[in-house]
Amino acid sequence: MARNEKEESIHIGFRETITLILPYFQKKIWDQIKAVIWIVLYLALFQLFILRIPIKEAGLIALGISAVVLGLAFFLEGLFLGLMPLGEALGLRLPQKLGIFSIILFSILMGVGATLAEPAITILRACGSKVAPWDAPLLYFLLNEGSFYLYLSIAIGVGISVVFGMLRFLFGFSLMRILVPTIVILLGVSIYAYFDENLKFISGLAWDSGAVTTGPVTVPLVVALGIGISKVAEKNDQSSAYGVVTLASLFPILSVFLVGMYFSGKLPKPMPEEVFFKQGIKLEEAKLLLGDSYKVPSTKEVSLPKKISPPEFFIKAKENIFDAFELAIRAILPLSIFLLLFLGLILKEKISYPEEVFLGIGFSIIGLSIFNFGIIFGLNKLGDQVGGKLPSTFRSIELIDSTKFIPNFNPKSVLKAVNEDGKEEKFFYLKERKSYTGIPYHEENWNQKNKVYEYVPIHGPIFGKEDNLLGYLVVLVFAFFLGYSATLAEPALSALGNTVEETTVGTFRKSLLIQSVAVGVGLGTLLGMLKILLEIPLVWIVVPIYLLLLFLNTFSKSEFIDIAWDSAGVTTGPITVPLIIAMGLGIGNQMGTVDGFGILAAASAFPILSVLIMGMIVENSRKLSLRDSELKEK
Repeated sequence: MARNEKEESIHIGFRETITLILPYFQKKIWDQIKAVIWIVLYLALFQLFILRIPIKEAGLIALGISAVVLGLAFFLEGLFLGLMPLGEALGLRLPQKLGIFSIILFSILMGVGATLAEPAITILRACGSKVAPWDAPLLYFLLNEGSFYLYLSIAIGVGISVVFGMLRFLFGFSLMRILVPTIVILLGVSIYAYFDENLKFISGLAWDSGAVTTGPVTVPLVVALGIGISKVAEKNDQSSAYGVVTLASLFPILSVFLVGMYFSGKLPKPMPEEVFFKQGIKLEEAKLLLGDSYKVPSTKEVSLPKKISPPEFFIKAKENIFDAFELAIRAILPLSIFLLLFLGLILKEKISYPEEVFLGIGFSIIGLSIFNFGIIFGLNKLGDQVGGKLPSTFRSIELIDSTKFIPNFNPKSVLKAVNEDGKEEKFFYLKERKSYTGIPYHEENWNQKNKVYEYVPIHGPIFGKEDNLLGYLVVLVFAFFLGYSATLAEPALSALGNTVEETTVGTFRKSLLIQSVAVGVGLGTLLGMLKILLEIPLVWIVVPIYLLLLFLNTFSKSEFIDIAWDSAGVTTGPITVPLIIAMGLGIGNQMGTVDGFGILAAASAFPILSVLIMGMIVENSRKLSLRDSELKEK
């Protein structure tokens, strides 16, 4: 929109400014509340009424979820005002002023920067503590001491995919020319990894990494850049900007596998816990695996929990807030400076509306800081709690987070009882508030030195005997609705729906796309849950699904192929990723599964399937309507 050359300056006071801005921000925050509230209510009510377990640290989780809502509102507004206009401006000017080599170099750097700025990538760091170094050394290394190599490999994978995406826009070749060979290579590498002791445990992480990268920073920035380039590319006969998101979710999978192959030989193979603690690994391997604490302890250390006093809690909270802010600065600022310098110094272009751009960058940093804090203390904690308790529907589980330490325990209070088989069992009574509860006594839980008895409460099975079928069905139904409702909360899906409805001239309606994708993610989450419950290797899931997708591609129109494959990347955003990863790792820990990853990979594949099928139905309906119209005209 053109602006008047002479603009009159109008002075607006602080109160008037607040009066003007407040309704706008209220609307933005209300939009985020509407998106998040249903998934939060679903999780909370499921834990309270189906699992029948109170929510631990409910106040802190509520504060965290409020931070997610506020953080997302600021962050998305910041992207809209700051980074997206910069991306589109660069996309418009790059082909006009630079050669192909410079565009390739810029695309790699931008892809790397955008990926490192993704809020969801920090979720992987939180997952490191849930993996035992003896169960899966390579997976433990990549999530802990080697997390830098993991992030860098994911970022480089996205950078390379942006290069292919931009070349596609410049030269106008079909997405399938890149997609088919990439999928074939990925399936081949996955099959190879299945037969390697170390690599097979990072298959879930590698495939999930592809889903984690396509978040709220990478997707709008890359799409904005693609739109800019496609507007000026002479050889591009396609009006859409689809396809880059798909590639951005595939190349990181390959790069994570390659990094895993490099380190696999330098790390020990999986081994029993007893062997690990008895110096079962070499010193060089221990140093690489455990970093500064490379000296492997001879015994497993057990320490009693320490109560945190209010001052210690506030100090800890302040450190976490500072860390979240530092993380946001490191993510957004270098990327913004790079884009601004490239536009100003290399392309010699002035920034349009610099006040808005700088305000947007500021909003992005503030929003990402609040969002990071909220993810750690809100969605991640809630997803972890529900996921960890899910097996209680069909199996009795230990509530580790409810462990009680009874001080000054006197063994003389232990009594004996006889069970149904006539065997003697020991127990004691514990008084909590006004009631007495019989607690089973186990000799190994009694610490004579500290005179403390450690008691871990047992919960479940809720729906019958051990390993009952109804309990399993409840878990699978829960997984479906978790994937379905979390997808509806994703902000990027609504934006994709608008674009698809516009580019297909209303043939593929926005509501139809959203429902197709949500059902697909729900089915994928269900299958991912089944993978963890039955310990199905991920390769058995991804190989048949992706072969089926390639087969269906041959019967689909190119515009629906691009939409379907991009849908997979868009669905795994800031809401879905922390919830599904936390839930998968939580239930994986309870089931004793080494690798709780892979649910996101399945959740990403099924939307492609559902949208491809829906596209074929829409296209068939369109053909039938045209034929009926022609017959009526005759």
